Amino acid sequence: MMRGVSGKEWYVLSYSLKPPAQLIETYGEFLAQLIVNRGYEDSHRELFDLKLKHLLPYNLLPNVEEGVERILRAVKSGERIVLFGDYDVDGITGTAILYQVLKNAGARVVPVLPNRGTGYGLNGELISIFSKYGDLLITIDNGTSAVDEIDRTGIDVVVIDHHNVPERKPEKAILINPKASEGVPKEMKELSSSAICFYMGAVLAKRLGVDMDVRLLLDLVALGTVGDVMPMNRTNRILVSKGLSVLESVANGSLDKPGIKALLSISRIGEKVSAKDIAYSIAPRINAPGRVSNPKLALELLIEENPKRAELLARKIERVNLKRRAITDRVYKEAYQKAIELSNKNFISLWSRGWHVGVLGIVAGRLSNLLGKPVAVFSKGKNHAVGSVRSIEGIDVYEGLSRLSHMFVKWGGHMQAAGLTLESRLLETFSRDVDELFSHVPRELPPLYIDTELPISQITAQILKSIERLEPYGEKNPIPVFLSEELQIRDIQVRGNRAKLKLGSREAVCWEPLIFENLKLGDRVRVAYSIVDGDINLIDVEDKNGAG
Repeated sequence: MMRGVSGKEWYVLSYSLKPPAQLIETYGEFLAQLIVNRGYEDSHRELFDLKLKHLLPYNLLPNVEEGVERILRAVKSGERIVLFGDYDVDGITGTAILYQVLKNAGARVVPVLPNRGTGYGLNGELISIFSKYGDLLITIDNGTSAVDEIDRTGIDVVVIDHHNVPERKPEKAILINPKASEGVPKEMKELSSSAICFYMGAVLAKRLGVDMDVRLLLDLVALGTVGDVMPMNRTNRILVSKGLSVLESVANGSLDKPGIKALLSISRIGEKVSAKDIAYSIAPRINAPGRVSNPKLALELLIEENPKRAELLARKIERVNLKRRAITDRVYKEAYQKAIELSNKNFISLWSRGWHVGVLGIVAGRLSNLLGKPVAVFSKGKNHAVGSVRSIEGIDVYEGLSRLSHMFVKWGGHMQAAGLTLESRLLETFSRDVDELFSHVPRELPPLYIDTELPISQITAQILKSIERLEPYGEKNPIPVFLSEELQIRDIQVRGNRAKLKLGSREAVCWEPLIFENLKLGDRVRVAYSIVDGDINLIDVEDKNGAG
């Protein structure tokens, strides 16, 4: 068994999974192997037939007709509608979608986003303000767990959300959440809030006779779906692939969307746009204002129609993003030191007084991926600690944390991510109890799954085309990873948190210090790598001692 310097065992899928002859005949051996590795052997045609007509019908969403009717009534009678989104990319894009549809319908609508200071979701103070101003409140990407806040208010509420549903649901709200009903197909339960808003927006636009092509809002759905790391099932693949086409039309100038154009420009995206561009360049910039400034900046940019104002907003966001990166790097370095000392635990809990609440999720995610186990990172205040939890595939943190919910002031989330607030004095107790609860977490790092052997010298235009055919990549459809031939390390140039390398005659980049700090000039090694936009991205390096 091969092992990398990351400590992970390498598992080459092509050694045990073999594509059937018919699949090889249809797609060629290389692409057939990638299809089988992803479990699409029996549904391979669905992988490539990504037409909008194959989307699941909107009426599978629970309470959707009731929600649509209430919104229609509000629009037609001139009621004041408040859209209350979340401060991350899914909440912001979902808010932008509904806002544009309702605005085009002539509705009296105002979008509101919280900031990290007011915290995630609804609180008593906010809902009191909304009930004085508006006649209808629509929450987007939040609201499912705001039971007391909603049930105590006098304002009508429609909740559009995809977070896990607690035992008690808000009784006074029309809850449009695919996870709120047993009979909803799994694919629909894996929709982002922005995708649910697109479904709602399409129905509303049709029934209100709005003169707009709602398909041109699919760029926002792609941003929300990829940015919120939703599984790339068929429905999400359709939505994201069509959204990427809209983004490319904006990038090449054939579609006029000044705000999106400016966003692509500051993200340094060319005319070809991939899911990876969203995940690593675009989504972090949309998220940045919500993390360290005011998320309204991002919302304004997404819907801006004036090119000059769009450029101004984009430059502001870029400055905020640079600030966010600096804060993240500082918190990550401090948290990393603490995490390494606790790496023998089943569930790692870290906290400090100085850590910025806006970057806790990023830091928790990076540490969880690195250590192969759930991680909670808290910013400790005088009275309360605010935290973000991230997990790895196969370990459900939501289910485990629900057993400790008596400790939390408020909380919510998904299988692999959660946010929670508890009293600072309970941090030690939480850390001990949650570690016991997750005693089933494997002690070994999860393996690195490699698709197949592919010598770097054999990368051809045909290979690149085959890899491109499986786009969009994302959760449950990972970017392919390959095993190289033995290569000599001829150059290493460290630039901040990444390294540029020369492997044989080819250049490569590595983003993980744990990997590139183990490299020595002149070493001959096999590497695990991916190909992103034609570039070689080094993921791990063979540990010849096998000690990890």
